[in-house]
Amino acid sequence: MEWLREEDFAGRFSMRDFLGACHQAFELYGQGVIVNPPREEVVEERGELDYFALDMPAQWPGKYRARKIIEEFSDVKQGRLAKREAYIEFEDLQQGKVVRVDAGFITDMRTGAAGALGIKYLAGEGIRRVAVLGTGRISRNLALACDELFELDEIRCTSRKAENRAAFAAEVGAGLKADLRMTESIAACVDSAEAVLTAVPTPQPILTELLLAGVGYVTVIAGDGRTRQLALEVLQRRGVVVDVLEQAQKSGEFRAASEVGAMDTIRLLPGREGEILDIGDAACGRLGDSTPSVAYLTGMGAQDLCSAAMVYEDSLLK
Repeated sequence: MEWLREEDFAGRFSMRDFLGACHQAFELYGQGVIVNPPREEVVEERGELDYFALDMPAQWPGKYRARKIIEEFSDVKQGRLAKREAYIEFEDLQQGKVVRVDAGFITDMRTGAAGALGIKYLAGEGIRRVAVLGTGRISRNLALACDELFELDEIRCTSRKAENRAAFAAEVGAGLKADLRMTESIAACVDSAEAVLTAVPTPQPILTELLLAGVGYVTVIAGDGRTRQLALEVLQRRGVVVDVLEQAQKSGEFRAASEVGAMDTIRLLPGREGEILDIGDAACGRLGDSTPSVAYLTGMGAQDLCSAAMVYEDSLLK
C-alpha cells in the first residue's frame, strides 16, 4: 500500500488550503453529500499514562472513503502528550486505489482551520481581536487560521508557563500579519477580545461567563470525557453549535452537565423540524434568526476526508 508521508507533502499546503478543505467538509456535510458515521473511542488507564484510541470514518459516496486512526498515550493531569500515532486510510472509490496518509500535520492544520471557521460562521468577517488559550500545536494553528481568515489587529495568547509563552512567540509571532501579544493570565488574554478560541487539555473549567463578559464568540476545541474547558454556565447562557451532537454528548462539558442533571439546560439550537442545528447548518447558512455564540467542535471524519483528498489529488499531479 502506498503511504503518503507528511515530510513529502506538508510544505505544499498552507493554512488557506486547509481552510478551504474544512469549509468544503462542513458544507458538503450540511448538504448531505458527505456521510460522517459514528466514531469509535477507547479511553483507559495504562500504568501512569492514559491511553486514547480513535477510529473516525467518513464517506463521499461514489468518490472517496476514509478512516482516521489515532493512538495516544498522555498525562491529562499534567497536560502532557507522551506518544501519538495518526494516519488516514484513504480510498479512491472510482479508481479502486487505497493509500495511507500521515495524519499528524493534517489533524493539527484542519483543527486550527475548523476553529477559525467556527468563529466566522457565527460572527461573520468583522472580527479584529482574538484570544487563543494554550500554546500547543492546536493553539498555534488556531492563531494562524484566524490570522489568515480575518483582518485582525491583534492576537492574544496565553499559557501558564513563561517558557511556553516565549517559545510560542518565537515560533509563531514573526509569521503573523496581526500583532501578537503574549499574556500571563487567561483574564488578561480574553480582556477586550471579540472572540476566544480554546484548546487546553484541562480536567477543570478555565472559562466562566464572568471571564467571558464582553466576549462575543467562543470556539472550543473539545477533548474527550476527561477534559473540561467551559463552566456549565457558559453553555447555559450562550447558544451552542456543535459539529456532531453524539460526540459532544460524550465530551467533558456535556458529561459534567449530565452528572448534575443539567444536560437539558445547554442551549443547543433547534431547527424547524426539531433537529439540533450543527456546524453543517452553520456552513450552509441555515442558522436563521438564532444567535449562537459558541462553536463546540469535537472533530469530524469529514474534515480528514476532505483534507486527505486534497493531499491525494495533489499526489496524482506529481
